[in-house]
Amino acid sequence: MSEEKRWISIERLLDNYSIPVLAEAVDKFDVQTIDEMGRRILANDGDMSNIQSKSFAKAHLAQRRVFELDPLAEDEQYWFDERIQTHGSALDLFGWPKDQLPDFSTIQPNYQPEVDFEWWSKRPPEEFKEEFIAVGKNFTKAADLHGVSRQRYTEVIKAKCDASLFEG
Repeated sequence: MSEEKRWISIERLLDNYSIPVLAEAVDKFDVQTIDEMGRRILANDGDMSNIQSKSFAKAHLAQRRVFELDPLAEDEQYWFDERIQTHGSALDLFGWPKDQLPDFSTIQPNYQPEVDFEWWSKRPPEEFKEEFIAVGKNFTKAADLHGVSRQRYTEVIKAKCDASLFEG
C-alpha cells in the first residue's frame, strides 16, 4: 500500500489529539469508515445505531471522554483497555487516508478547559458583603447563587469577611 493511501484511524489519532478536536474533525472533515465489503466510504449522517455514521464514531469518542473525566472509572477503564487489546476498537473503523488527514492544529472546537468552579470564592470581601446582605443574610440562599453547599459558602465568607457582618 502506498504511503499516501495509508489508513490513519481515529483510535490511533487519540494518542496525539484531544477528544474534542477529533469530534470536531469527524463533523467537519469528511471522515471515512469501512463498509461491509472492506471498502473505504464516507461516514454518513445517520444516528448512532448506524455503525457507518459520524454519530456512531462520536458516541465512542464520548465514551472515551467519560474515562478522561471520571477518575472513579479506573476499573472500568482497565476492562475497556483489555477489550480494545483483544477485539479492537470501533474507532479503528473511522479515520482518513494519510494524504487526506485534516490539519488538526487548525481545529478549535467549542470546548472550554475545565472550569474553575471556585471563581466565586476569589472575589473581594466587599462583593461577598453586598451579596450576603442582598439575600437577607441567609447562607443557604447565598450558597445557592453559586451552586455550592451552605457549608462551603459559610467557610469562604467567614474567612473573607469581618464577623460583624454575621451579627443580627
